[in-house]
Amino acid sequence: MSAIEKDKQFRTIRFNSVDPEARVGLPIGAATTPSTVTCLLLTVLVSGALYGLAYAIKDREAGAVIWEYMTGFGQIPIPVIVLSVWCLVFLTLKSLKIRTQRLALRIGFVPEDSGFVLNDATADAIVDAIDRSVDDPTRFIFLARCRVVLRMMRNLGRVSDVDDILNSRADQDEASMDSGYTILRGFIWAIPVLGFIGTVVGLTQAMARFGEAMEAAGSDVGEITTRLKTVLEGLDTAFITTAEALIAVLFIYLIQTFVRRADEHLLDDIRAACANVIVTRVRISRKES
Repeated sequence: MSAIEKDKQFRTIRFNSVDPEARVGLPIGAATTPSTVTCLLLTVLVSGALYGLAYAIKDREAGAVIWEYMTGFGQIPIPVIVLSVWCLVFLTLKSLKIRTQRLALRIGFVPEDSGFVLNDATADAIVDAIDRSVDDPTRFIFLARCRVVLRMMRNLGRVSDVDDILNSRADQDEASMDSGYTILRGFIWAIPVLGFIGTVVGLTQAMARFGEAMEAAGSDVGEITTRLKTVLEGLDTAFITTAEALIAVLFIYLIQTFVRRADEHLLDDIRAACANVIVTRVRISRKES
């Protein structure tokens, strides 16, 4: 115990001061997945701020155009913008939480002495070292995974059992990480669908107005031309809503690709760190069969 304490000067990490959700007192999601409640609250705030700013400048020429693109065209842009904001809030929080999880990889809780052996006699001391290094180790994927296998050290009969447990936990964490994207994937699907709904609504309006224009104008070419301008409003709804939705989902999907890749890199690094810190140091005292 004393050798381990002398080997490292531990730096205490307080989860509430490094996690983006905990720092502002909002509900905390598991691992790198933000809380749905937090995403919803921030989406309401950000969307409200965007629409409040747009409303404040709508009397100006440019502001009127912005307001029209945010609220007009059958009001289809409103849910498109709100869902897009939710996706961006989710991905921003997730990238910050990935950075928070990486802090645990910098903690050295195992002595660097090459002669140090990790067994059932020293496992408790390493667990104590982990508990001293952070205020809530269960919040960190890497530390939680290490603590699980160290707590079970007395019940293991082979070194391969340690590797099996770590691999099992790694598979669980990967499955949890993937399931954390479920709502995001749903919104990425829903946004372009809203755009296509705008297309249907716009084309329906255009055809209805075209029929009304022909019936009302009769053979007056000038009147027909005037009334056909209202038909174009329906076509604007059809194409602009689709364009807005597709552009939004394109950017969201690209950002999601980079964030998900960072998530996968984190889990790969944690798997490698567990192998280097735990598996390579383990020596089971009882005879292996």
